[in-house]
Amino acid sequence: MGFFTGFVGGFAFTSSVLYITIQVHRSTRISQRNAIHTQVEQIDWLTSSAGAYDRRFLPEDMPRQRREELEAQKQAEPTMKEILKHRWNKEVEVLTRKAYETKWEDVRDAASEGWKAAVRVVKRE
Repeated sequence: MGFFTGFVGGFAFTSSVLYITIQVHRSTRISQRNAIHTQVEQIDWLTSSAGAYDRRFLPEDMPRQRREELEAQKQAEPTMKEILKHRWNKEVEVLTRKAYETKWEDVRDAASEGWKAAVRVVKRE
């Protein structure tokens, strides 16, 4: 395997691992946030002063109903796998569009000019 292919392969592997790690961390943080939010609602409901002595003044079950609605929405939310697949497809689409719209003759000319300039610098020293 040549230097260039090894370098590109290593870069692709490293960036993929970093991307997946960041997305897993983000997903974990979101699930922790939702769990903490649910726990805070439960604690608030348990510690509410209204209805502590007279159960007729007990607050309505609005937070529980809301929680059930949120859980129903959670089931409709896309999974982490679907989110990662969607982001991957968007990035591949952007890169493909960029590769399609690039004038490769200009890239070739710029690379050859850069190589010639590097050879001139090396030969002078």
